Amino acid sequence: MPTYKLCYFNARGLGEMLRLLFVQADVEYEDVRYSSEEWPKYKPTMLFGQMPVLFVDGEQIAHSRAALRYLAREFKLDGGNSLNAAKVDMWTEAMIEAIMKLPFYEQDEAKKAELTAVAFKDHIHPKLTKFEEAVNAKCGTYLFGNDISAADIMVFAIFDLVNRRNPDEKILDKHPTLAKVVAAVQEQPRIAKWLKERPETEN
Repeated sequence: MPTYKLCYFNARGLGEMLRLLFVQADVEYEDVRYSSEEWPKYKPTMLFGQMPVLFVDGEQIAHSRAALRYLAREFKLDGGNSLNAAKVDMWTEAMIEAIMKLPFYEQDEAKKAELTAVAFKDHIHPKLTKFEEAVNAKCGTYLFGNDISAADIMVFAIFDLVNRRNPDEKILDKHPTLAKVVAAVQEQPRIAKWLKERPETEN
């Protein structure tokens, strides 16, 4: 078994879906969390000067989606076949692309509210609606039937992040198929335990 270390901020963000993969697979890893004050010291040591970064036996895998694909394959959470693995990739890219339209770093509250409304209307809800249409007929307990995959964990992590930042949007109410998947992931025993015990963070 390789030695794993995940480096990210003390936040959920794009690192949490990787943590959840480790939790679901019941695989040990070092969960390294840097504060914003510490980050400048460690930034030059990261391959592209950004996080999350997954270290596998000391080798860096930068970018959250590359790390997710790697762990999905290693932990047999990639959907069970090449076509489903491609769908895991496709929807991960689409979902993260959509949420990155949110104004995470906007300081002006009025401008932030305006940009958030646009992001939900023009990007997030349309992507989620397409997602629902694509999986609704085939969806079992999870997106690809009755076995959990990295795509389910990614969906859970994205909803968790968006709900926390924008609770008034009631995003789960508007996408019932995906809400069912989120609920199923949340009920996985190891994930449920992690959700109760994970560190409290602002983001």
